Amino acid sequence: MRKLMLLSACLAACAAVAVADDKDTKQDKTKSEPAITVGSLTITRKVDQKLFPYMNDATNLALLVRHPGKQFLAIDPSSELKTLKDDKGNSLIDEKAFFKVNFGTFPAIARDRSVMLVYVNAYNRVPGKGATKIHLKGDLVAVCGTDEKSEQFKKFEFKDKGEAKAGDFTLKVTQEKGFGNQGAVVTLTSTTKDVKGIVVKDADGKEVETYGGGTFPSTNKEFTSTYTLMKPLKEGNVTVTYFTKTEKVKVPVDLDVSVGLGD
Repeated sequence: MRKLMLLSACLAACAAVAVADDKDTKQDKTKSEPAITVGSLTITRKVDQKLFPYMNDATNLALLVRHPGKQFLAIDPSSELKTLKDDKGNSLIDEKAFFKVNFGTFPAIARDRSVMLVYVNAYNRVPGKGATKIHLKGDLVAVCGTDEKSEQFKKFEFKDKGEAKAGDFTLKVTQEKGFGNQGAVVTLTSTTKDVKGIVVKDADGKEVETYGGGTFPSTNKEFTSTYTLMKPLKEGNVTVTYFTKTEKVKVPVDLDVSVGLGD
């Protein structure tokens, strides 16, 4: 009898552990899945063309995209918007337009690369009379950075034309003093476009806020980022973080967006 009771207790304990593990797995899966919400919806309706000749029909969406564990760099052109229509069945895609409506390839990306705003702009189309929702469906393909590494500029002097090199990166002061109480403006040049960002610290190890970023081609083989120190600093340590590899991540999009307009 004792053996039977002990066996039953063990089985119950194992079952409890299995349930807990299953819950943890489900929670981990939820945490790792992408999440898309609507940042904004703007609908512009055409009015009297004699009074406002440049005000035409347009529907503009901004999608807030998150994917835990991923660091966004760009939107891949292979992204495909399959459906954009209102709940009356009216398509918001102008098939005759020179450029097909798609996910915009110039997103606004947060400095820590954890979230981005992706734009969908449909010109010459607005929801029909009585429509209350817009349905959006497609596959968004995000380019994400992996294999994060860093280089450091030690005791960099933020003086006019100050310049230094670390690894494949060159840091140069292009303006010793910015507007108002801002500090120096610096440019970071390298052969990699996959720069996450920079961190500037003063002699006491305190981080100095910077503004800017975004990497753009300066020549056929080099890319440049520009940053502004938000306060003056004579000397500091600058750490550049970048990615040596990238991956393409497909993010399914299937959303209903409330219009909230009258007839």
